[in-house]
Amino acid sequence: MIRRILVPTDFSAVSGDALLYAGELARALGLSRIDVVHIYTPQTAPEVVIIPPVEEMLRDRERALDHFLSEHKLPEGVVAEGDIQVGFAADELVKISIDYDLLVMGTLGENDMLDRVFGSISSSVAQRAHCPVLLIPAGVKFRDYLNIMYASDDLSLSRSLVLELMEFNDLFNARVHFVHVNTGERNGFKGEREKLFSTLFSGPEPDFAFEISEVQAANVEEGLRAYVGQTPIDLVVMATRHRGFWESFFHRSQTRQMALHPELPLLVFHWGDRQ
Repeated sequence: MIRRILVPTDFSAVSGDALLYAGELARALGLSRIDVVHIYTPQTAPEVVIIPPVEEMLRDRERALDHFLSEHKLPEGVVAEGDIQVGFAADELVKISIDYDLLVMGTLGENDMLDRVFGSISSSVAQRAHCPVLLIPAGVKFRDYLNIMYASDDLSLSRSLVLELMEFNDLFNARVHFVHVNTGERNGFKGEREKLFSTLFSGPEPDFAFEISEVQAANVEEGLRAYVGQTPIDLVVMATRHRGFWESFFHRSQTRQMALHPELPLLVFHWGDRQ
């Protein structure tokens, strides 16, 4: 159940899009509050450069956060509470994530050079967070989920994780597309289907429509892109028990948005930290 949502911001337009998306999602989920955090990382510079005191910089960031929140109007009944933290953004967000049920993040930010050198903050948080991370491409607005694609390197990851997806889908009653990408590295899709069926039907029969599909492709990204290109998907859910899968997936990605489609939000379950 999603009760606490956190939206990180660097005051960029993309993080503003994520905030507006989170506001609409919160309303759909019946939530009245979302939290917004800005992580301030003190900069180092040559001695000849005079750097304002940290307290002064924090006051500037607080004013910027207040302005950011006032600029983005959330749906009636949903309020945003802002906070400033000090540290390295990805590390701090991973720590904070343990207290939340969902992080909603834009997939591009203001620190373009740092993104190119160190990999984007969104990618790092998606791989390491203690809660699911919803990545929102620039400009995307919330819409009801009619079709959700669940993609994984192992369709039978966990009964509890699939049940969590089913609980998330209770409000939307979307059709769930379970997609297995066969890259030729291993066989046994029939076995994958049987494991998934045993998970879905080990309790009450699922009350949502679903289908199970196998896609043949050279790699996972190619297979998933092909599927969403041919199917009306509103949300992509990805999960894996292998951290290396995520590292290789994001490394292969040809766009820093990390999106399978420029208008599709991506919900990441990182199974490596789940029981």
